[in-house]
Amino acid sequence: MKHSIYARNCEIRRIDRSVAAAFLSQYHRLGATRCRYCYGIFVRRTTGSGELSLPPGTLVGVSAFSNARRWLKGDRVVSSYEWVRYASLEDVSILGGMSRSLKQFIQDKSPDDVMSYADASYPDGGKTYEKLGFRLEGIVEKPGFKNLTYRLEVKSHG
Repeated sequence: MKHSIYARNCEIRRIDRSVAAAFLSQYHRLGATRCRYCYGIFVRRTTGSGELSLPPGTLVGVSAFSNARRWLKGDRVVSSYEWVRYASLEDVSILGGMSRSLKQFIQDKSPDDVMSYADASYPDGGKTYEKLGFRLEGIVEKPGFKNLTYRLEVKSHG
């Protein structure tokens, strides 16, 4: 049975890579990976009304981002980051968790863009990224898997 927690009742903050790695190893289907910036989603309060009740301070989700990759695009240097992992506790859906994690990362690092991959075989097929404002950029196919590449333009330069 899937339980829900509202991200508005949580706090998003940077966490140590070792904490993120332990959480991702347990709750992400691909496990932990190298990353530079890790964010934890911690329960701050519960409002009831169908929301899973967990003690304040409980780590319920983790987002992990790469370091900046920089290159020259036209006459400017672009700073692009990859969103490499997102996971929540087993059988727990954090409503608004991805959005709040992404917003906190953008506020902290001011990227030009953020990109990520979605497994095309997953039920939503990347639709979650589209809801967050990402656009489909490409498809990476190799024997046995198909990934969709998404990119979110954050800064506008003009």
